[in-house]
Parts: sequence; structure tokens; C-alpha cells
Amino acid sequence: MTQDSCPELLRIAELIAAENPLQKKRIEAFFTTRGPEYWEFAENLSLILNNGFLTTDDARQEAARSYNKMCMDFLSAQIQFRKTGKYSIDDSAVAVDEVYSDLVVMRYYMVGLLISYMFWPNHYELFRFFLDKLPKGEVKNYLEVGVGHGLFTSTTLTKFDEVIGTVVDISETSIKTAGEVLKAFNVDESRLNFVHGDYLKTDLGSQTFDFIILGEVLEHVNDAPKFMDRTKQLLAPNGQAYMSTCANCPALDHVYHFHSAEEIRDLITDAGFKIVSDLALPAENVPESSWAEELITINYCGLLEHA
Repeated sequence: MTQDSCPELLRIAELIAAENPLQKKRIEAFFTTRGPEYWEFAENLSLILNNGFLTTDDARQEAARSYNKMCMDFLSAQIQFRKTGKYSIDDSAVAVDEVYSDLVVMRYYMVGLLISYMFWPNHYELFRFFLDKLPKGEVKNYLEVGVGHGLFTSTTLTKFDEVIGTVVDISETSIKTAGEVLKAFNVDESRLNFVHGDYLKTDLGSQTFDFIILGEVLEHVNDAPKFMDRTKQLLAPNGQAYMSTCANCPALDHVYHFHSAEEIRDLITDAGFKIVSDLALPAENVPESSWAEELITINYCGLLEHA
């Protein structure tokens, strides 16, 4: 596939560009670096979203506005972070009050993040890593912590057509939005048990899970080591976990400040995991030796097993 064979993707891109000409330049620059694998993914996702989730012109226009607002919010947070070296909040309770419990804020945030997997280079690469590293053997049950926008949930249910999943999220809006995305993907929601609550306090019984997804969660919590410890307890002896997070990555709800990819790796190994494979991606074209000094945002993901 090529750009010219992706009308559904271009439909979304044009709405975003019409709202913000700066985004047009960024998207066009991104497109010039993409190959057939990207075009197939992005067009298929756009087709699903346009036909099953963003089903009206108004909904698509609102999604474009959500994406642009989210990008501006990230930029504003990054500018402030470069001045202070600190995130704007340091307590997840503030994020719960100001973001996760606010239906309007959470809706635009989740829709914007969902679209970002088509237009942000690092988010696309994180998702490709996830697809490439999905377990090759049988997966009977899986746990997802933080359903977010539902893209990873939908992909897992599609890949493993008999898997039973448990999804824990502190935001009701995330659960609702993910449910809409799942319907667009035409997956069987009856295979999922949605739990609205705090991962550290939710009773999941004595079961363990063949596969655990901990995607873009650790930067949102007060105690990342406890999240990793609980994940290790819940992972089956021969199970695998996919996790992603970020360093030097301010946002309106980011709390736990990782300063480097090495700090993230240390957290993983200190919790008793082995890193099977991982990926650390800078958000800017800067040599690795300058990442820490220049406070460059790093997106990280890894496939983990028990050590």
C-alpha cells in the first residue's frame, strides 16, 4: 500500500491539518518516512474508526480537535518542564480529580491518544513492538492494567480468539471509550471483565495470568515499584508481560518521573523480571549521550518474563 491508497487515513489527517496547519507539516514529514507496513496498519485502523467509532462528520471533526488539543497540551507541559525540570503534579490523587474523573477532559485525551498511534512516530513504533512481541503460544487469560483507549485490548482479543481478559482501570471514561472502540473492532466483549478501580487495591483472587499488559501506566502512579511487584505476583510462571512507559515525559496526568531508560530498566530488574526485548525511543533527533542533559522525552517498551 501507499499513501494514495489510504483514503480513510487521509480523511482524518486532513481534518487535523485544517484545524492546525502546523500539524499538516508534521504529518506530511512523518508520511515521507513510512513504508507499506505503516500504510496498511494506518488505513485499516482509520477504516475501523471512521466506520465504527467516529461514525459522523461531527464526531470526526471533534476527534481532530481532540488530537490537536492533546498535542498542544503536551507541548505546553514540555515547555514548562524544560524550565523547571519537574512535572506539574506529583500526586496521582490530583490526576484522578483533575483528569480521570472529568468526563470531558478524559474523553478528548483518550480519543487524541488513540489517533496518535497513526501520527506519532514513537507511538506507532511502540505498537509495532507490541504486535511483534505478542506471545506465540497459547494464551488462556490475560490482564490489562489501564485500558486507556482500547487499541491494545482490541488487538489482543483479535489475536487470541478464545482468550478471557480482565481489565482494570481507575477511569470510568476510559472503560466507556474502550468499550466503544471494541465495538468498532467487532470483538466479543463478553470475554472481558472490566474492573473500575485501583490496581493496587483491586481483589483479583488467587489466579495468575498468561499475559499482562501494563501499557503507559507507570508514569501515572505514585509508586511504580509497587505496580511492578504486583504485576510479578500476578504473572503466571511461564507468562510474559508487555509494559511501556516514558522518561522525561511531562503531561497533564504524569506523576512518576523517570529520568532515563536505564532507570526504567533498573526498576524492571529490581522487581524480579528479565527483559526479553526492549525499545527506547527519543522523541527528538538527539544523540543518546545528550538525552539526559537536554531532558529529551524517551518512550520505552519491553517484553518481560520472570527472572
